[in-house]
Amino acid sequence: MTNRKTGVWMIGACGAVSTLTCVGARAIARGLKPAVGVLTESPLFDGLDLVGIDDLVFGGHEIRDTDVHCAAREFRDRAGILDQPLLGVLHDDLIEIDRNLRPGYVVNPTTAVKELAKNGKVARARSPRKIVEGIQRDLREFQERHDLETVIVVNVSSTEPPGHLPIEYADLDAFRKALQSQRPRKGVTSSVLNAYAAIDAGFPFVNFTPSPGSTIPALVQLAQERGVPHMGSDGKTGETLVKTALAPLFAGRALRVLSWEGYNMLGNRDGFVLNDPSARESKTRSKDRALRQILGDDDTHSKVTIDYVPSLDDWKVAWDYIHFEGFLGARMSMQFTWQGNDSALAAPLVLDLARLAAFAQAQGESGLMTWTAAYFKSPAAVEDQSFVKQFELLESYVARHRAGGTRSKQSR
Repeated sequence: MTNRKTGVWMIGACGAVSTLTCVGARAIARGLKPAVGVLTESPLFDGLDLVGIDDLVFGGHEIRDTDVHCAAREFRDRAGILDQPLLGVLHDDLIEIDRNLRPGYVVNPTTAVKELAKNGKVARARSPRKIVEGIQRDLREFQERHDLETVIVVNVSSTEPPGHLPIEYADLDAFRKALQSQRPRKGVTSSVLNAYAAIDAGFPFVNFTPSPGSTIPALVQLAQERGVPHMGSDGKTGETLVKTALAPLFAGRALRVLSWEGYNMLGNRDGFVLNDPSARESKTRSKDRALRQILGDDDTHSKVTIDYVPSLDDWKVAWDYIHFEGFLGARMSMQFTWQGNDSALAAPLVLDLARLAAFAQAQGESGLMTWTAAYFKSPAAVEDQSFVKQFELLESYVARHRAGGTRSKQSR
């Protein structure tokens, strides 16, 4: 039985996803709540020596003037999932996490992110190199203070808008030279600098957002050079999860999908940020890409719409309408409504990915963790978007490693 402490450093530490991840992990560790939705706690992973949930130590960067304890109370009031008795029992646990928070860095932010950071505690550094050094300083101090075996850096911050990536992103040497500039040039983003800082320091990186993160060519090269596992992008939690499970049905029955329209409403800070058209484009692009790959028909009309509805808070509603053609041109339709709590869907995936990244590093693995494709809307270096096919990659990976050791049961 192993007993090792592993850090989980969250970029966007007091956002809803990070807050629910921290609260959920401590509730599971204390035996207060079952690990529903945490796949790594299922029998599939019996035989793997995964770090226990009770051995995860949380910290992170935050740009707003708040902490996890306050964010949890806010989530309790707005979303109606957490309750006061649970937060009362976990009070000291959350205060301990708050001690591990540090001011985050804002790099070429959108208007929405500027608004979130306006009265926050933002770290100050002018050049990309100084930002990277500041991030690495926080990560190493966190590791040393808690005597952590490693630190898994997870990006759950606000979505960055798509754009033309700087040419330096294509080559590691050119990227390193660009870090010496006086200020971050246009196109350089927080997700990329955080990914570089983590991987360069030897820490695995998980990009749970549609932002570029570690998937640019320069950082894929860096991860191989440093021998570090990493993966992204964009956690697959709701409507897209249903799409990637359902769309193969139509392809498998040779039914022609004429139109697949998706309409999404959400009201949390993610929705507020996605109300910016540039950021929204990143999200809708990743949602649409998976569907088109599975159907393989360029003539299918598909559109994803996202609207910010403040009154929904952390609850997300998605309505999908599928118009398809069958035998002899018969036109038929299917529609479904998906309603879920965005952060409650995402938090267990973050726990899974943090544990799997730690396991991969302990096995001496490096590079893209393509076998975690089922967790992402846009999994790097994985072409097949079918959820079933992606899940088979995970099952095969686990089967290869299952004989390697006895899994710790401490977190159960």
